[in-house]
Amino acid sequence: MNTDSVFPTDDAEFDAVYAEEAAMVDASELIAAALIESGMTKTELAARLGVSKSEVSARLAGERNITVRTLAATLHALGQRLELALESGVGAPEASERSIWKFSSDDARHSAPHRRGVRGWALPAGAAK
Repeated sequence: MNTDSVFPTDDAEFDAVYAEEAAMVDASELIAAALIESGMTKTELAARLGVSKSEVSARLAGERNITVRTLAATLHALGQRLELALESGVGAPEASERSIWKFSSDDARHSAPHRRGVRGWALPAGAAK
């Protein structure tokens, strides 16, 4: 281990914890950016999600270890869509692989782009307008 640094530089356990914490910060920053872009207030977002305003604040502060499902739902409520890819670029969809899915409960602002036909994903029958 390098002793010249305050933080370990070749410690696998430290690297794993750092990766987890960095992902939580990234998730919080995504929510914050989407909230700003949407023009919605924390109170409005909380109402849309059916959670308290303090829960939204905790998500924004990175105080919640939220699931991918919760992150995706939060971003969807803000008119955005979570898209996952590896740092190497693996998993990033090409523009030609994307389509817009629109469910009957969605208004134009909340239709979300999703990949179709990749890994067996398909539009549920009767779900699109």
